[in-house]
Formats: sequence, structure tokens, C-alpha cells
Amino acid sequence: MDLREIEDQIGSEAYIVMDKSTGKILTVKRENLQWPIASLTKLITADVVLEEGVMLNASHEVRNYDNVGGARLWVSDKDTFSVNDLFYATLVASANNAANALSRTTQLPKEEFLSQMNQRASDLNLIKTKFVDPTGIEVGNVSTPREFARLARRIFLRKEIQRYTTTAQREIYVQNRGTSKLMKNTNWMLYKSQYDDLYVTGSKTGFLYESGWNLVTTIRPSEIDKDRELLIVLFGAKSRSGSFEDTKRLANWAWDVYEWVK
Repeated sequence: MDLREIEDQIGSEAYIVMDKSTGKILTVKRENLQWPIASLTKLITADVVLEEGVMLNASHEVRNYDNVGGARLWVSDKDTFSVNDLFYATLVASANNAANALSRTTQLPKEEFLSQMNQRASDLNLIKTKFVDPTGIEVGNVSTPREFARLARRIFLRKEIQRYTTTAQREIYVQNRGTSKLMKNTNWMLYKSQYDDLYVTGSKTGFLYESGWNLVTTIRPSEIDKDRELLIVLFGAKSRSGSFEDTKRLANWAWDVYEWVK
């Protein structure tokens, strides 16, 4: 099989396609390239918070010092949300200040929170994966397609992560003001008609000028076709739409080339 058949169709800098259930690698390109992962980092932040057992109905403030640039919740200092809504703001809208506020719900010092994030990589012996902040805004948050696929495969086992990351849109409630804000998912594959032939079971987007457009997703040909679920990680797409189109091409190629035998 000549892998150039699919490589020539993909504009992203690096990628990996994995059978989600077995971990078998189906195709790769520069799978060991260390790359800034941008907001894919938020998956690990969410995983640490869930592991700490923070109550989802607890209330928590977003502070001005949570703002670090990039995507954000447009709120005032000390506006209050439920922890559950901070998860949605972090994983649906990819708001950086929400991610920082979410990390603070654990009551862990920032250094300890980062240590917990990096422990996730150490547990899997991922030597090229490192986290330096909870949002992904720093270029020091790095991984490779191969390593991040292993990490994401574990994190996407969480039903909560699946639910948050596949929500197309969500209204969150500003408790101290009695108002709502509408969050729309940064992953177009969840609601644009050209992706109706795909069923996304988990996802996260990421962008920095230094990284281009990154995407991790778990995906099936249909809701009921659980046997052929894929996990795809791609780094450095040239555009937001390009990251989704590359993912669609890789998924359809894998389903065409490989046969799943029960």
C-alpha cells in the first residue's frame, strides 16, 4: 500500500490515525514531530479537575488575572459560574480565562496543578509531551501526534469529556448577574452539514500562530458503527476548515483501506 495515496491529499504538517478500540496505528505522517499543541492542552486540564473530584454544581469566580489572551469569556472580574458551566466554556468555546478559572477550582497551587498535568504524560512514558500552563496559550505546551494520541485515547474514556466536547452549543449562566451566555463549539464537524456523514464522539481544537490549526477527534462512520471508531490527531493545518477537511479525508481513507473483522 502506497501511503502517498493519502499523504498527497493532506495539508497538515503531521498526523496519526489510530483504531480507537485497539490502539492500532493505521497511518502516520511525521508522527514523532514535537509541536505546540495549543488548546488541545485543555483536555488535560479538564482531566485533572475531574480527577480531583470538584463538585460540578459548586460556584466559582472568573477573575481578571485569568485572562491571558486568545479566546475568552467576555465577563467582569468576579463573575460567577457553576463548575459545570466552566467545563462547557473551556471545552466548547475554548475560553482561556475559563480554563484558568477551572484549574483554580481544585484549590491546588498552580505549580502543583501543572505537576498533575505532566504526571499524565509521565504515567504513559510520553517523553516529548510537556505542559506549562492550563490553557494552551504558551508554546511550551508540546507533544507529538503519536504521544498525544495515546494520551487522548485515555482521556476520551471519560463520559464527561465525551459529553462536553461533543456539545454543539450551550448556554451558560452568569450566576451573580442572572444572565446567560451562548457558547458555540469551535469544532465545525459537530454542526456543519458537510460533515453529516460523520459521527464525532469526542474532540478538541487548538490554534496558535506558532502551531497553525490542531485537532484531536474520535469519530465513527455512524452513531451505531462503534467497531470502526477512529482517533485522529493532526497538527499544523493551514486553516480551521483545513483541519476538519483533513480529518474527514483521513477517516474516509482508513475506512476504505482497512477492514474491521469481528
